[in-house]
Amino acid sequence: MRGTFRGTGYLVAGFVGITVVVLAIGNILFSSARTVPYRALDPQAENCRQDAEAGWDVLARPAAGGRTGAVGNDEWAAIDMAGPGARPRLSCSIQRHALPGYRASDGSERRLAYDLAFIELQEDGKPFVLRESCKADQAGCRDEGYGPVRKQVGGRSQLQALLDHLDPARPNYVLVFIHGWRHNADIGDSNVGDFRHYAAHAARFIEDRFAADPEHKPRVTAIYVGWRGARTDETWLKRKLGTVGEWLGTLAALPTLFDRKPVSEAVAPAALSALRAIEHRLRIDKSLPSPKDLPVQGASRMIVFGHSLGGNMLATALQDDLVKKVSSHAPGTYMLPSVGDLVVLINPAAEASKWVDVQRALWRRIPMSFAERASGADYSSGHRFFRPEQRPVLVSVTAALDWPPGGRTETDCKPPKAGTDDTYKESRALVRDGVEYDWATYDLFPAFKGDFRPAADSLVRLGTGRDPHDQCLGSVPLTWQQKTFGWLATLAARGIRVLPFMRTDLEDTRTIGHLDPSRPAQGGGTQNYFPTRPFGTTHELRGRPKGEPNVARKWRVPVGVGQEREIPVDYAEVVGPDAACPVAKDWLATARARQEERDHGGHGTYWASDDAGAAAPALQFLHGFNLAGIAAITRARDPFWNMRAFDTALARHDGFMLSSFICAMNQLVMDDVTSFTPPTPPPGAAGSAAGTPALMPEPVAPSLAQP
Repeated sequence: MRGTFRGTGYLVAGFVGITVVVLAIGNILFSSARTVPYRALDPQAENCRQDAEAGWDVLARPAAGGRTGAVGNDEWAAIDMAGPGARPRLSCSIQRHALPGYRASDGSERRLAYDLAFIELQEDGKPFVLRESCKADQAGCRDEGYGPVRKQVGGRSQLQALLDHLDPARPNYVLVFIHGWRHNADIGDSNVGDFRHYAAHAARFIEDRFAADPEHKPRVTAIYVGWRGARTDETWLKRKLGTVGEWLGTLAALPTLFDRKPVSEAVAPAALSALRAIEHRLRIDKSLPSPKDLPVQGASRMIVFGHSLGGNMLATALQDDLVKKVSSHAPGTYMLPSVGDLVVLINPAAEASKWVDVQRALWRRIPMSFAERASGADYSSGHRFFRPEQRPVLVSVTAALDWPPGGRTETDCKPPKAGTDDTYKESRALVRDGVEYDWATYDLFPAFKGDFRPAADSLVRLGTGRDPHDQCLGSVPLTWQQKTFGWLATLAARGIRVLPFMRTDLEDTRTIGHLDPSRPAQGGGTQNYFPTRPFGTTHELRGRPKGEPNVARKWRVPVGVGQEREIPVDYAEVVGPDAACPVAKDWLATARARQEERDHGGHGTYWASDDAGAAAPALQFLHGFNLAGIAAITRARDPFWNMRAFDTALARHDGFMLSSFICAMNQLVMDDVTSFTPPTPPPGAAGSAAGTPALMPEPVAPSLAQP
């Protein structure tokens, strides 16, 4: 017995020792650059002025053997193909890229082109100065990875170079991407390649819309905001050591979440100020002429994406501003965005409280539950707190795990309207067949915050094949691994659940997209009861099935799932038909109006984007969780969308590369989804004068859903 304990102790000590060594190697010997920018070469440098207008297309060329796109998203492969001169070109703070082979509707062939700019911020938010080429023997000259350079005299920053580059006299379409944990702006970083996909898609969407009107076609500029989200240089380790380096980098990087998250929050004010400088340069930061007016759409548009800790950066930067906007909002007026035209958080690694604070500020302004004992007029006015033309100003999208929210209870085992409710059956089929959810924000983030219950649930799911959140799931066949080690996973989960001093404040330990409104005790989804804590997710996002109008995508049938699902296109394939994005004009106004016609008492609550017909967006947007028995916790016109996404729309932590997702998010900005005109009120509804909100009818009778 003593020998057994001694052997176990040696094993534990050995594991701890190896872990400590790996962490030291990864974070000391192979740490990422802390005070050196990766993409700061002056755009006026000779290397940066090549193909300044036509664009550099080497990244879109096929690799040897004809594999499309293999070079297109690999900067090191492009350097190997184009030679050492490619490295300085990829280090320019502003680059122009192109994809040949786009065929317009008139049959002509042309190139898609876009600008790619970089803004890099130090760990305290300070900007980097541009670099200029120099000779090795000159004072202050050193090699930062792409030849001898020195700080530019005069201290011009990457941001200033970008502002000088943007031309406010012409239309511009600007995309911004703020990366997250384990990423930076280094050569070969996968997020830089992902953002090139986004930029290429945007250039494609713009070309589709302005092929017949090139004079007014906006110039596409993609802006990558870099910060030291990666403390370990995982890109170098993977490139030099292959699979071994990838595993080494992953293990070394896991503990860095503890100090990278505070860094993302420290950088937040500087990042927001840079974004506001850009929108001011583009002249899109205008105020309303008067409270009764609608904003005048300018020639330029701007959409901002934040992924993972990049989403946390944006949520941190905007939290107080949004609370103030809601608190001071005049009922019946249009709420302008806080920055750009729209902010999209993708799988944000941010505490739910940063969203709930905004929801709570709105909750205090308008009555929403009959438990508040307000008058019918007060309830009705709450539906008109925002104008019918209101667009979303902040959208959060997270790859969710359960449906209904929180999982099925025993009262859900017989679905409502069984046999006729296709939406409910589709939801259950997707979850039953396996969901590629975002484990980084669902499991890892709560554990980082001191709540290990989601991790314990995942251990049970992996070890037994049963989802502890699904009380309707019958017996499932077990793999040999589950039969052999399932008991160990269950035992570990039990131990984790009883750890002392566990943090249980859901608003602090759950992320924005994994805090769901509570389901009522009645259960079963038969009636829509208002939750006692009406905070958390508000909408659902799903993929549209193959064969529907305006859905041209690349499909496959994954193993174990009996339906076709979309897969990402290669970079070079963006010019082809699988990346098309039709105009989705008025879809939001139409969806709200159609629902108002069906349910006057709901004022458009539970609208569905597919009601827009041929003008529907590339993904299915659903307001509220009608079939889950939860009353909608937001009004139909609410501009803050916290969406639970199925993996047919957004999968895993890094599964944001589907063309339909890129299209749907850009349609919210690129197309006039409400046209800034009030939707036609239902027959018999009280209207108002032109230019003011149409009044919705009073509820015919009270409902448990919402007043």
